Amino acid sequence: MSAKLNTYYAKCLLALCIFAFTGLTAMAQVEPDTVKRKPALPTGPPGTEKPVYTPKSQPQPQTQPAVKQQPPVVQEEPEKAEKEKQEFIDKLYFGGSFGLQFGSYTNITLLPIIGYRVTDKFSVGTGVVYHFISDGGKSLNNYGGRGFTQMEVFDIMDGALLAHAEVEILSREYLVRDNSNNSLYKLRKTMTLPMVGIGYRQRIGEKASLDLLLLYNANDDIVNPYSNPVIRAGVNIPFRK
Repeated sequence: MSAKLNTYYAKCLLALCIFAFTGLTAMAQVEPDTVKRKPALPTGPPGTEKPVYTPKSQPQPQTQPAVKQQPPVVQEEPEKAEKEKQEFIDKLYFGGSFGLQFGSYTNITLLPIIGYRVTDKFSVGTGVVYHFISDGGKSLNNYGGRGFTQMEVFDIMDGALLAHAEVEILSREYLVRDNSNNSLYKLRKTMTLPMVGIGYRQRIGEKASLDLLLLYNANDDIVNPYSNPVIRAGVNIPFRK
């Protein structure tokens, strides 16, 4: 009886051990690994560790608004402007001629001019014309203006041969006799007087000169105040030496 009881207890103990072993094996298969492990340390010599490269994000370029470029402003240099101004003044000259005649017939002629030297040889200019005439107790006044050109053809010693041309617009006052009562009265007429000729220029300085002109008057009107040839003498003086 006791032997059977011992055999029974042995079988029960063996079944209990098998059941316990089977339960532990199943738990090991489904239970997650929740144990925190210490990270592995490098085992190589110092300085051999490879650095971990983390790429940095590149900053995006900011788009700037397009700037419209203005054309450069060119300013004239003050010295250059002053030089051009001086050169213009240096090319200007004034002068002219006048005539005086006194007696029973009086004639005062004024011919002032202002000229500009385009080149050393060629010049242009303008002027005023005024005549005062007294004849037989009557006084007459002629006035007008003129424009001229001159060219130095070639040099002669200290001077030059001139070619001269001009046009004179003259308001001419003249006397007319009334045969019915033998009296004189005045009339006025505007005339165009073209003149051409030659002359001689005598230089009296770096820019000043004396001119002697021999001109032909192409207007043959009976009241023309000039008789051919027209002889004029004048002087040219620069505005600045």
